Amino acid sequence: MPVPSYGAMPLAKTFLLVRIMQVVAMLIIIGITSNFVSLIVTTGVEPPKEVVGTLSIACIATLYIMVSIAFFWSQANLGLLVMSGADSLLLIAFIVIAVTVGKPLSFLNCYVIGSASKEVDAQAAYAFTVSVAQNLNTVGSKLNLGNWAGATKSNCFQSKTIWGLGIALW
Repeated sequence: MPVPSYGAMPLAKTFLLVRIMQVVAMLIIIGITSNFVSLIVTTGVEPPKEVVGTLSIACIATLYIMVSIAFFWSQANLGLLVMSGADSLLLIAFIVIAVTVGKPLSFLNCYVIGSASKEVDAQAAYAFTVSVAQNLNTVGSKLNLGNWAGATKSNCFQSKTIWGLGIALW
């Protein structure tokens, strides 16, 4: 089945290409955030609201993108108007995600984590362990995103990947 042109074939092909790239980016966000939530929940602590919000918005947006490709392919002109409104709402949602996730992450330097002196690393590990122990298996206990992202180099890079892809989806 050929790509619908709507009188502008290059734009139609570009639209489909961008939608495919959006789906790939959102699937990456969903994978990383769900892994992050899984790791946090196994410690018995409630995951940060920024991560849960990002996961929720990315899942809803992925479902919407799949439906919007079908609307585009069916040549429903009214569907294009509805899609532009929904795209605007998703734009606002991803701006909110990028800002709320970016506030604590913008100050983190992932390359420094684990490469400081042994005393500094021991002090940071102790502070993190104490904060986890205080919140362990307590209903409603929370640690903020900065604590989780700054715990290990891997967590830091995963968090920054989520943040970067959220910005890219603007």
